[in-house]
Formats: sequence, structure tokens, C-alpha cells
Amino acid sequence: MSEDQDALTRYLEGELRLVNKHVPYKRKKLCELLGESIPYIVLRDGSIHVFDPEELKRLKQVLGDKACDLTLPIIIEYVPSDQEGFYVVNGALEVEAVSKVLECEEKGGQLILYRPQIIELRRKLRTSTTILIKPGGR
Repeated sequence: MSEDQDALTRYLEGELRLVNKHVPYKRKKLCELLGESIPYIVLRDGSIHVFDPEELKRLKQVLGDKACDLTLPIIIEYVPSDQEGFYVVNGALEVEAVSKVLECEEKGGQLILYRPQIIELRRKLRTSTTILIKPGGR
């Protein structure tokens, strides 16, 4: 790798860190958050993210006995592409929760969503989901 490419790579990595500064430093389990008077996590930039208790109750209701194993926020990866781009939800429990909230069919441990579905999901689970920008496509 040339010196110019190395500098460009470092620059892009720094920009990506800025874009993803809202990513949680540490995620918490749903039941842990439900037990807190003000459910929150700390983000990578040091700020505090507060969860809507109604969203937490909704997720507990949707997942039933498995709810305590869900880690929040649910991270949704945005994968840009030459065309529209798409969003990916990973993890069996995360996929199950999102599928049930959106009333869509799940297929294994990964769920691919498109912009209209993300808008609907963010409307329903604004504080318990977060979008991570993942460069490079799939």
C-alpha cells in the first residue's frame, strides 16, 4: 500500500468513526433496562442514550420468555451500494423481534430490510434500534 493510500485509509477510518459515534459503548439486556428507573446506555462519543420504556415493554411482550436475552439497542447495519443500499439485522433474537414488530417473515439468523421497512421500524422502535454504517458492501 502506498503512502497516499495509507493516509486515505486512515482518513476514511476516522470519518467512519465520526459517522458511527452514536454506536453504543456497551449494550444492555432488555430485562436489565426494564429494571432501571431511567433505562439508558453510554455511546462511544460519551453521550447518554435513553430508551423509551414503552418500546422496551413492547419488545418484552413480542419476545415472551426469550425477551431477557435480547441485547439493546438492536444494531442495524446499513450497507451502501451503487443502487439503493439495504439494511441488515443479525442475530436470531434480534431478527425475531424485528420480524414480529414489522409483521414480516424471517428467514434464519439474518433479516434484509429496505428503506420503507426501516422507516416503519424506526417509527415503532425509535430508541431501541440504531443504524451502523458499514462500508464496502457485501
